[in-house]
Amino acid sequence: MTNNPAQPVIAISCADVNTPSAQAMIKRVSEAGGAPMVIDDHIKRNMREDFDQLHGIVIMGSDFDVDPIHYIQRYPDGDPRRKIHPATRSELECEHAKARAKYEMAFMKRALQQKMPMLCICAGMQRLNVLCGGTLHQHVPDMIGHDRLTQNQYNIPGEVGTRAVLIEPATRMSIIAKKIQMHFVQSKSPGLPTVIMENSFRHQSIEAVGEGLRVCALSDVVRQKDGTSRYLIEGIEATPEGPYGQQFLIGVQWHPEFCASEIGRVLVKDFIKHAAAHI
Repeated sequence: MTNNPAQPVIAISCADVNTPSAQAMIKRVSEAGGAPMVIDDHIKRNMREDFDQLHGIVIMGSDFDVDPIHYIQRYPDGDPRRKIHPATRSELECEHAKARAKYEMAFMKRALQQKMPMLCICAGMQRLNVLCGGTLHQHVPDMIGHDRLTQNQYNIPGEVGTRAVLIEPATRMSIIAKKIQMHFVQSKSPGLPTVIMENSFRHQSIEAVGEGLRVCALSDVVRQKDGTSRYLIEGIEATPEGPYGQQFLIGVQWHPEFCASEIGRVLVKDFIKHAAAHI
């Protein structure tokens, strides 16, 4: 890794540097003025030595699920959600994924303690939520009655938006969204959300939001088996008055590295701006 002393060094924690997702994030970070430091060999890494070089952290998605042992005990005795769902693919099933999970948990705890800017994507957002005391829906199809939201059945490119995402008003994310010049619909009425089209596919999602976090983006309404409707959480951020209120701390379920909407570039650029303040 080579970088200009004025550039913030950004860790990109991922499964494999050669995946399209990791390569896209390297490009996003570089074009926004950051110096990427890819971390994909977690078994061999020294977390503390890595952390001391950094000014910001990106936690990428994963093919594995956050192990439920970290959050199912937060449900009361007798609650069926205390059980591990058969569709859950625990990160503990694979040595590399297990090492990554251990590394990222320690990495993120340290970042929260030192208020280092952090951007968490897909499974990274779910890890952040669990780390802060939240819970996850282990299998979204059980909640909504179908699997059309949980997998990319038609091999749609990441650059193509497939789902309407509502950006909540009066959030950090809404301020970021206002900087977009194209590829979005801005509400004309005060208090109504901005709508973007994004590329969110997953079989798990956030249920209870962790301490010090709030919802900043929601997906379109889905009807549940019991006839009621609800939103799925697509983004979380630090609550201004909470313990991380002075920190750039955002998690999104979609993949901003692919820029299905222009908010991807703007989000990473804003993140890099805050990381530069840590130089």
